[in-house]
Amino acid sequence: MNILVMAGTHDAVEIIKKLKESTDHRIIATTTTDYGGRLAKAAGADKIITEALNKRRLVQVLKIENVNMIIDATHPFAVKATENAIRASDETLTYYIRFERPTPELDADVLRVDSFKVAGRVAAKILEEKDGNILHLAGVSTLKDVIDQIGAERIVVRVLPHPHSIEACYRVGITGERIIAMQGTFSRALNREIMKEYNAIAVITKESGETGGLIEKVKAAEDLGIPVILVNRPSLEIDDKLVFDDMDELLAFVREER
Repeated sequence: MNILVMAGTHDAVEIIKKLKESTDHRIIATTTTDYGGRLAKAAGADKIITEALNKRRLVQVLKIENVNMIIDATHPFAVKATENAIRASDETLTYYIRFERPTPELDADVLRVDSFKVAGRVAAKILEEKDGNILHLAGVSTLKDVIDQIGAERIVVRVLPHPHSIEACYRVGITGERIIAMQGTFSRALNREIMKEYNAIAVITKESGETGGLIEKVKAAEDLGIPVILVNRPSLEIDDKLVFDDMDELLAFVREER
């Protein structure tokens, strides 16, 4: 069977690795970055497609590669990618499965909002009352909506150490001393030290799940008494599709389909 794994996340890398260890399926992985492609290749993917695929292009890939099944393991906030995958699977009659990261239980109180624009407004009110910075831990693509509300002078951002991420920061007015370029998920202790070092009075992050390092961020902020502004996951209309939040159950299902 030919399986297309929509990758670019730690979850997708684990799915590819475990499928290659336990099945003889051919795995095609799609990512939007060269780095994601290298991770998928190292995990055992047989072919890597490194580009942002719109619906039309994804339909072409499904036909050319004779794909039998799509496993959508994209980030919970990659709504457009999931929408394109569902539409392409319907058009080509390709079986679609979604892996959705489990939503972790958070012991700490967080300020939940439904968009980064609203997160920026909440942060603006905090900045009116306290001296310090807003620490943005939600990726470079979400920055503009926040900066439109609070400006660029009192925000510190942690982004991937890629040239395009740094350039995107500069484009919205974030200068070098306010950019933390780091790869990976980080421990509670390291998050705490970063918050202290940059005099964070609030943290903006998104509900990216445990594998996205959410728990460590929230607990670090809780240690310091810093409020966390948490952007909820966007809702997706995938009621008629098969969705797993347990990786072992997903893998067992795929093995049965062989």
